[in-house]
Amino acid sequence: MPIPPLLDSTDERPIELTMGRGQVELLPGIMTPTTGFNGPNLGPTVRVRDGQNIPITYRNTLSEAVAIHGHGLHVPGELDGGPQRAIEPDSSWSFELPIRQQASTSWYHPHTHHKTGPQTFKGLAGMIIIDDENSDALPLPKTYGVDDIPVIIQDRKFDDQGRLDYSIEDVEDGMLGDTITANGIANATHRVPAGLVRLRLLNGANARYFRFHFSDNREFLKIATDGGFLEEPVPIRELVMSPGERNEVVVDFSDGNPAMLVSGPRAQAVNDERRRDEGERDRRRNREPGGLGDMFEVLQFTVDPGFPAIRESLPRQLNSINRPTAQRNWPVRRFDLFMRDNRRRGVLGAFQNNIEMSMGINRQSMDMRVINEQVRLGERERWIINSFDGSHPFHVHGCSFLVVSQNERPVAAEDAGWKDTVRVDDSAELIVRFDHKATDEFPYMYHCHILEHEDRGMMGQFTVS
Repeated sequence: MPIPPLLDSTDERPIELTMGRGQVELLPGIMTPTTGFNGPNLGPTVRVRDGQNIPITYRNTLSEAVAIHGHGLHVPGELDGGPQRAIEPDSSWSFELPIRQQASTSWYHPHTHHKTGPQTFKGLAGMIIIDDENSDALPLPKTYGVDDIPVIIQDRKFDDQGRLDYSIEDVEDGMLGDTITANGIANATHRVPAGLVRLRLLNGANARYFRFHFSDNREFLKIATDGGFLEEPVPIRELVMSPGERNEVVVDFSDGNPAMLVSGPRAQAVNDERRRDEGERDRRRNREPGGLGDMFEVLQFTVDPGFPAIRESLPRQLNSINRPTAQRNWPVRRFDLFMRDNRRRGVLGAFQNNIEMSMGINRQSMDMRVINEQVRLGERERWIINSFDGSHPFHVHGCSFLVVSQNERPVAAEDAGWKDTVRVDDSAELIVRFDHKATDEFPYMYHCHILEHEDRGMMGQFTVS
């Protein structure tokens, strides 16, 4: 498994990310045409620090316009990289990126109107690591590529000649491939130290949900969600991730045994009340959401005793999170997600058979000319998300939020940290607050992070003032 090159801007050196075409060996022995940043596929890991202002340039050498979104970054709407910020071919966008948030793992990817799905699928994505004083002080694995490892997990589909095949069988599911890649390659393996290893997991797939666990059913510790560290490490044996989510976990390889990271049903799954509830919801839908029930080998780990290893226990406290209690006088907003098959042909043409699936939020499909919500700067709100048509990962730009409940149950301990993307099977309640402005010209977005749903209209715009 390749480790993405590190663009370390913790000294505020300028960053330049150039989009271009190339070829890469995604499958053994086959060169596949792809796109990427500063290379043929995916992009470098950008490393920055809280409190910095980073000069950054996105340069587009492709033949089509691309908007690049800093997913998870707390920046004003004019710097967010939504669809209003499309970079035309042979053009660039330069600005100063203010970093004003705690240590976390974010990412960058296309957000081009109607084209987010195919552009991301072809390889445009990369990770962002944010450090701060707290992360510096914590005794965690932090040697990039050795015991602190970025892992971008995606699914891909190929034609008979090994080219990427963006044809979609079921518009409700979105783009589901049959080959899993880790940092851009299939059948990935990686050597790790005989000690604690930190994995920064990013579900960079267009539509696929993953249920990660290890083939030997080993326990591991979850230490961070999308927007930062949990208050304390949480022991788990499996981790469900919807598209767009990031999680940091620490795995103990001190026994020296190899281990396969897999996705799919766990043979030794504990049949607790929460799992029973999940099963009942899935049975009502007659299938797992987003291919969650499919079984895949993701990444084979082998242990190299020659690598320097950390074997100390993790600290008991990682972060301090102020979880406010919802107040009656807080504004409440409701977002109902829906899908409707209009059976109209010839629109957009991205899906197999050219059948349009009209999708939206609150009975409205995305319209670049319409501001759907207006939010007050610095004011806490309750957002209630409902899905009546399957499971959807709901993403909000410009902030990190706290999840109060999912499916009318209190949020689980492993998800009680800062988030910007939440899985909505039936319902979710969030506490949100926006500390940066977003104007009518450059609003923030809220949307389903199944990229084909977003492209089909399951998205809205809002201002903060």
